[in-house]
Amino acid sequence: MTTGDRADNQPEPTVPADRRTRSEHGCSTMLEEYETIFNAVEDAVFLLDVDRTVGGRTYRYRRVNPAYETITGLTDTELSGQTPAEVFDAETAAAITDRYDACVEQAATIDYETTLSLPAGERTLETKLTPTVVNETVDQLVGIVRDVTEQQRKECDLERNRALLEKAEQLAAVGGWELDLRSDDLRWTDGTREIFEVGADYEPTLSEAVAFYHPDDRERIRSFVETCRDGGEPYDVVLRITTAAGNERWIHTVGEPVVDGGEVVALRGAVRDVTARREREQELQLFQKAVEQAGHGIVITDREGTIEYVNPAYERDSGYTRTEAVGRNPRLVKSGKHDEAFYERLWETICTGGVWEHELINRRKSGELYHVEQTIAPITDNDEITHFVAIESDITEQRLRGQRLSVLNRVLRHNIRNGMNVIKGNATRLRTSSDDDERDEALTAIEEQAAELLKISDNAAAVRDLFRRDRHPDATCDVGAMLSRLTTDFDEQYPDADITVTAPETIAAQADDRLETAIRKAVANAVTHTDRAVPEITVNATPVDGPDTGDWVDVTIADNGPGIPPQERPMVEHEPETQLVHGTGLELWHIYWVAKSFGGEMKITDNEPRGSVVTLRVPAATT
Repeated sequence: MTTGDRADNQPEPTVPADRRTRSEHGCSTMLEEYETIFNAVEDAVFLLDVDRTVGGRTYRYRRVNPAYETITGLTDTELSGQTPAEVFDAETAAAITDRYDACVEQAATIDYETTLSLPAGERTLETKLTPTVVNETVDQLVGIVRDVTEQQRKECDLERNRALLEKAEQLAAVGGWELDLRSDDLRWTDGTREIFEVGADYEPTLSEAVAFYHPDDRERIRSFVETCRDGGEPYDVVLRITTAAGNERWIHTVGEPVVDGGEVVALRGAVRDVTARREREQELQLFQKAVEQAGHGIVITDREGTIEYVNPAYERDSGYTRTEAVGRNPRLVKSGKHDEAFYERLWETICTGGVWEHELINRRKSGELYHVEQTIAPITDNDEITHFVAIESDITEQRLRGQRLSVLNRVLRHNIRNGMNVIKGNATRLRTSSDDDERDEALTAIEEQAAELLKISDNAAAVRDLFRRDRHPDATCDVGAMLSRLTTDFDEQYPDADITVTAPETIAAQADDRLETAIRKAVANAVTHTDRAVPEITVNATPVDGPDTGDWVDVTIADNGPGIPPQERPMVEHEPETQLVHGTGLELWHIYWVAKSFGGEMKITDNEPRGSVVTLRVPAATT
């Protein structure tokens, strides 16, 4: 038996003619019913075909019903076969295409709201989009649309009226008024009369009421009333008045239209005396202006230490703008020069209600170190700490100026006086001595002391010039190129010394030509004070970075000499001078001040196996 043969060799059954007719007739009836529903349904409906292409998906409008045409002003003929990009502007088309993509990708019904510019005007449409899935593939989308434009407008009006009502209710306890536009009668409540300081029976006309307002505000109140009367727009404003008793006050007044049968028949509102509040606001504005213009940096943080406000002086000193600082912790200017115990004492003091006063070292955004005198105090509300305020003054220049005056005074008072005593003593020897050797010895001593005093004079002049110059904030120096150039100069200047200079090919620092001057002085100091037949000196520059210290460039000058005397180190390392602890000259101070002028620092350490290492640390150049 072959496939398809019937066992009984009977012919294939046929469908009765009356059954075929009924089936075809039923399908036709269903289509007619569908068409009737599609056209008669109140909700707007659109059908989309989903065409898949190599580059993605394309959506084409297949049909829209009459309700959709009414809402949008777009006809079925205009939309049929068109893509969103062919119907709407680019921004709108992209937005609704994203919605179509979401429905297809999720294969689930989604709801969304869009505001479209349509031939029927700007409409807000609420859409329920449902995919039609065949063989696990979405091939069509059905959208049901409702026009919610009027509903949204009413909700906005309701919210606006609710807000106005709330304000009116707040003010109602103080004073109210109503202007009947049909009779021009203006009625005041007792609270309003009390604010304007008029008699209990006083009933003003509109012109008389306006006359109470400050001359600068009369046209404004007239304009508000006219706009409320003619355009139905409520108003909410603070204006000045002069009461019947001659007292100037600030009042908060609101007004709204009263509508009857679509016509504005009256205006009504409320007033409140806000003079005290206005005065507080003016005081606050004055205080804010004072804070904004203060020369000291001011920072306000919340209870947890998050910055909420900084003034322009803080922006200037730290280099961080208000936008960059707000929301961050004050540690953004942390220099790494204070240990954790320092900050623990700080927080312990202010969190227990105390005031913290201290001098500390901060780091600017540019990388420079700067000294500040800082006072931090808690701000309390009902004895509970809510905020902290820090007031700080940049004293970097003040400290350097004080150091310079102290050092120069010591040099002029001590070193020059000692030198002159030596010269005076040897001059006396010249007058009284007849021995040639003794005379030569005295002359030599005078010449050496004169040379030393001349050197001090030159160094003092260099220091003076250093403090006269201001570094340009954007000045940078290629330290690698500069050291390469100095290699030849050192070879020529110190032929009897073994000077090795190494540096990366390119390493940029925030400095100017004074950095080169400081390096030259450090090398000259090492050569001059050596006790070796051949002084060995190395000059090196390396980049340094760390999470707490930022980016720096270290220039080191190491020698194999006798080392820098102990009396010199405290002066540089701890900065203040005393009668018992001070340097013998200006060379190291000059180098130190150069580093400080760039927002850096100088360190002195021992070299191994002998000698000293002078390190100039300056901020790396920012890109």
